[in-house]
Amino acid sequence: MISVVGAGGKSAYIERLAEKFARENHRVCITTTTHIYRQPNRENISYVGADSDGGKLSYPGDKVFQELRKIFDVVLVEADGSRHMPVKIPAPYEPVIPACSDEIVIVMGHHAVGRSVGEVCQRFDSVDISKLEARFPAINGATIIDTQIIDFIAEEYYAKSLRSEFPSANVKYIRNNIFDGLEAQRGKKIALVIMASGMGRRFSRYENKLLYKIRGKEIVRYGLDNMIDAQRLLADFGIKSEVFAVTADDGLTKFLTGIYSDGINIIHNPDSAEGIAASVRRGAEAALTGNFDALILMAGDMPNLGSGDILRLSLEFLCSGKIYGCAYSSHPSNPGIFLRECYDDLLTLSGDSGAMRLIKSAPYKTHYYPVRPEKLFDVDTVQDITSIMTSTFPPQIIPSSAAFLSDRSS
Repeated sequence: MISVVGAGGKSAYIERLAEKFARENHRVCITTTTHIYRQPNRENISYVGADSDGGKLSYPGDKVFQELRKIFDVVLVEADGSRHMPVKIPAPYEPVIPACSDEIVIVMGHHAVGRSVGEVCQRFDSVDISKLEARFPAINGATIIDTQIIDFIAEEYYAKSLRSEFPSANVKYIRNNIFDGLEAQRGKKIALVIMASGMGRRFSRYENKLLYKIRGKEIVRYGLDNMIDAQRLLADFGIKSEVFAVTADDGLTKFLTGIYSDGINIIHNPDSAEGIAASVRRGAEAALTGNFDALILMAGDMPNLGSGDILRLSLEFLCSGKIYGCAYSSHPSNPGIFLRECYDDLLTLSGDSGAMRLIKSAPYKTHYYPVRPEKLFDVDTVQDITSIMTSTFPPQIIPSSAAFLSDRSS
């Protein structure tokens, strides 16, 4: 019985172990003391748990748990939750580890490096961090994470107590790096699509909200400028991209043509009255025609999501092995990113139901990129402008390709 705790790749680690044992013809069970996404059983691998909300399985109960070791050769237990964050400080009641565990593996995500600790460390603001403050006196929610902080959290908040509580178990620590597969992504192509077909009638009946100025700059230009900058950043990693804007308003089209004379591709959307699905289809058609490996779909009224986050979402997703990806802040959110194999499904969407429908239908196929909720503000009403204007964020470090790959394991 192997229990996996921490954050930043637990499920992927369990999947890799399960596949390894299954290839060796062992009968493998994947279960949980918290919640895991339900996946289809496959040869030599079974998921066991009680039905829960949102397509998840929960703790199956003491009686079932006692029987699992009699039925299976290997029992893999996801014994901790992290809400898709790469680093975690556990609450006093966490993790929940079966007493009969032979091995306990602590996993933390190396891909947290360069991001603010308050954004990517679960429970940072709600648990006792005195150990962390003693080691890093100036630490706060805006502190940029490095490998020292990640490793310290794993040792001080997990390993020390687990070695004491489970003296007969082998306690291991892995700093998982999703970017191990980064070099293999060189040469890939991503379509960066801004969906700007809506008129925003809740904002104003008299003007297109995307042309409303915040700090002297039109709302739509924030997203497009961030996409264009992300295009430059992606190129540094050997990934090609093009920026597209899906529009329906002649005035907006004329404005964008004047501002971005040769920097973006403008796609006319004649079916905008149908709802967001029409914009999704236009974006998917462009990605399919241009033979892009992946497609990002982002609303045109999100001025706070910067190019660094677009870059990291793209790189993490490409390296994740998943077919869907999206931003996450308490729930899956725009922007979404999709592999080529999803284009046909995107082209079948209709009405006012967007691409998030696919992600919700198969959450275990999705890579979630955690961000602060303020970054995902979209401008629906005039009152939203105040929220946008008062948002501030710590600087985000954008490492080079070499920095992503170096010092990645522990």
